[in-house]
Amino acid sequence: MADLDLSAQFGKISERAIIASGKVKAARQSTGDQLESDVNSARDRASAAADQFKDKPAAAGDKASSHWQEMRDKWHVHVATARAYAREKKAESDADVAALDADLAESDALDAIDFAQAAIDEAESLVLAAMYARANAIALNS
Repeated sequence: MADLDLSAQFGKISERAIIASGKVKAARQSTGDQLESDVNSARDRASAAADQFKDKPAAAGDKASSHWQEMRDKWHVHVATARAYAREKKAESDADVAALDADLAESDALDAIDFAQAAIDEAESLVLAAMYARANAIALNS
């Protein structure tokens, strides 16, 4: 893969983050029904992304790819578990339970944000390492 392609792929991270940030900011003004619709839409997009992430094939014998496949699998299980919990709790209407559910949802959101930030740092490191490896290979072939 060429350096330009890696740079473009990395750039998509900030583009997606800007769009998502705008949606989150706009949600502050939304009603309960609109928020529920937004949650369902975001969940569908996240499910599609998680499925794509899970289904990405790893190169045979590649330890790094194997590691990322393991991370994909764990993330997919986490997402499925969180969604099952959310569906289970949705039917409960007690105010105390709802407040606890909100606390748990906020905690999960903060964990996901932390994970995303760590993933961005790791992606940056791997993109730069790949660019360095490509430059080194070109230099050695010269």
